[in-house]
Amino acid sequence: MKIKLTTSLSGANGAWSAGDEYECNDGEARSLIAAGYAVAFANPKIERAVKAVPEQRAAVGKRAAP
Repeated sequence: MKIKLTTSLSGANGAWSAGDEYECNDGEARSLIAAGYAVAFANPKIERAVKAVPEQRAAVGKRAAP
């Protein structure tokens, strides 16, 4: 399970700062969330840029010279 740490955390596996994403098993994740050291990580919605469609204009014909 992926969690986001709210405080710094260090242990035998390494050290992480507040705000880091941490991958661990479900039991460890639940205990860190219950203790207030982490929150469940939610995947952010990805917004994609879309090419804007240009506005369609009516064709204007050329006038002949008199």
